[in-house]
Amino acid sequence: MKTAALFVVAALLVFGVACGGGASCSDAKKTSNDCSVTPTASQRTKPTPVPPNVTARTTLEIKAPLQGETVISPVTVEVASTHLIAAPELNVPNAAHYHVFVDKVPFTAGGMTIPMDEAGVYHFTESTLKLDLPPGHHTIVVALGDNAHIRVPESEAHAVAVEIIVAPPSPTQ
Repeated sequence: MKTAALFVVAALLVFGVACGGGASCSDAKKTSNDCSVTPTASQRTKPTPVPPNVTARTTLEIKAPLQGETVISPVTVEVASTHLIAAPELNVPNAAHYHVFVDKVPFTAGGMTIPMDEAGVYHFTESTLKLDLPPGHHTIVVALGDNAHIRVPESEAHAVAVEIIVAPPSPTQ
């Protein structure tokens, strides 16, 4: 009986943390964990996991561009995940595919349908995606979606984000 009670308490704690214990990029609130916060110099070396206080079963990372990096368009977004990645049309059970949200903060929440035809939202299964972005500051968020384009919950795979600067092309380009 004590074991069952401990299990219930542990499950409630995990549920509380996963469902409301931390900020994520999809929160409309401005907090220190909000993806719209300007990165500090120490944060410019790697992607920022969102939210940092929940342990996910799957890893998802943005390998390029790096946080705070200045790049030239087209921008190559390179991603990696330990989740099974497959095209939705293959209908592989338990598979997911990548979704990139450009300047969409807040973006689609976990468990909700990711738009298929909205500007700034991209779906792909390869490890890289080239984006034509205008010069300026941009926020790139990567999240996983299932075969039906339902966003994978944060408890299963955190969304990750980087903020970059796209430089104008030089006169010789």
